[in-house]
Amino acid sequence: MPAAASARSFTGRRQVGPADVDAAGGAHPFAIARWLQEVAFADGLDSGFGAEAAWVIRRLRLEVARLPSFPEELELETWCSAKAKTVAERTTTIRGDGGADVAATAIWVHIDPETRLPARLPARFEAIYGPSTGGRRARAALRHPPAPPADAERSGWWFGRSQVDLAGHVSNLWYWQLAEEHLEMPTVGSGPLALEAEFRAGIGHGAAVVHRSGPMLWVADAGGTVAATLAAPAP
Repeated sequence: MPAAASARSFTGRRQVGPADVDAAGGAHPFAIARWLQEVAFADGLDSGFGAEAAWVIRRLRLEVARLPSFPEELELETWCSAKAKTVAERTTTIRGDGGADVAATAIWVHIDPETRLPARLPARFEAIYGPSTGGRRARAALRHPPAPPADAERSGWWFGRSQVDLAGHVSNLWYWQLAEEHLEMPTVGSGPLALEAEFRAGIGHGAAVVHRSGPMLWVADAGGTVAATLAAPAP
């Protein structure tokens, strides 16, 4: 849903670089997720509600009409499209001078940096970002099945120390590498494709287990706790 003309939105620009793409020149999903994270952070700094805020992502859906490709110039427009007491929905569109067309919807939970528990959105956030929601309510409920079926394929994975972020666990960006290995991914010039990720728990560096059933993955730590799910549903 587009941002209202009178409400806040933020526009950033990126160029697709050689480290962002596969052998065919199409952007990796983790590169797209990084651009989304960077433009959201830039928006927060620009608005004055940024570096001091703490958020945990719950869900991200990408709708890829045309994949960004090397060396395309991209424009990313982002805005708060819905909210609840402790939750904000951020919508971002990515358009490129070569035809790139991606729409992303992310659900973020605002947390207390000391307790790590959900915290009410402060009045300052409401004043800055509330008008763009148009009264729409964000929903934090996860939609993917929480556990894999008994007959799911099983394989090992390893998360490196360099993939751990400021929160002390693997950044959500790197789960997309698993999707690229195990699921059908968009390619340059291919038809539309939807991708989804839901995040349930943090996972540290080291061994992980990937369960696959059809177009879905469940990523669990060595003890069996599911940290994230990824899916490539019909768009």
